[in-house]
Amino acid sequence: MAAFPSRASTWILAALLGLVAARLAVMLTRWRRGALPGTRLLLPAVVLAEGLGLLLSGGAAWVLRLRLGSALALELLLTVLAIRAWRRASALPGAWPEDRIAATFGAFLPLRAARLIALELVMVGGATRFLLGGFRDPAPEGFSHHRESALRSFLPALPLLIPGDVLLLHALFPRLPVGLRWAIHASTAYAVLWLVGLYASIKARPHQIQDGEVRLHQGLLKSVAFPTASVRSAAPLPDFDDDWARHAHLKGVSKLVAKGAPLLELALASPVRVDGMLGPGRPTQRLLVSVDDPAAFRAALGC
Repeated sequence: MAAFPSRASTWILAALLGLVAARLAVMLTRWRRGALPGTRLLLPAVVLAEGLGLLLSGGAAWVLRLRLGSALALELLLTVLAIRAWRRASALPGAWPEDRIAATFGAFLPLRAARLIALELVMVGGATRFLLGGFRDPAPEGFSHHRESALRSFLPALPLLIPGDVLLLHALFPRLPVGLRWAIHASTAYAVLWLVGLYASIKARPHQIQDGEVRLHQGLLKSVAFPTASVRSAAPLPDFDDDWARHAHLKGVSKLVAKGAPLLELALASPVRVDGMLGPGRPTQRLLVSVDDPAAFRAALGC
């Protein structure tokens, strides 16, 4: 009975490696047809090689060192590519950093995974810059929606979450393993950093109405662009009797909202797709937008 867990884990690992090998074979076929860049084969090949080494050697020390070395080399390569993409993006007007980084990582990862990694890197980088003095920078021209947001008023209290998390975790779970304890603390610190980065991105990317085009943003999370002429109306939300009525009214509406700021509902003549973290969303002709100065925003739209 004692050998059963090890045998079961071996079979599970072998099954997973079989799936990786099948996926790699499909990708190899697409590469030979010219439908896939050869660099996309790198990650699954490394995973398959490390898994086979672990499976055949039974967890020998040299295999573990090989796996660690290859993982560090791969992370270093991705970091170098991200820094290069970030520098190139700063020299390209109109190109967002996450688009350049995602395009670079797209040579190694699926497009959605590349975009998620790019967004996380830009979010953390923006938070770091904000904390190092970027909060003094004036907001770009446009229609802001960060001044009235609830996140702005909550921002000074965010650092207090970290010592509060340490004290609470120690009081509730004094015998928690040290490794798990530090992992929870790290996740809390990262969550605080992520929220700071979200606020910084909302401040840095106000809504724009220029040259007959409307460009709306929810920081790094969402964006959409469409002609100004397609806006049929822009009005505040009506009063609702209860949350159920509000939910029914907003069904099918795409939201680009900073919580706490005044809201406007835009009705469009033709459907648009809002770009989110995983790509374009469903077509919609109704958008819910937050803006600090609704009157000026409506005037710029001609409503």
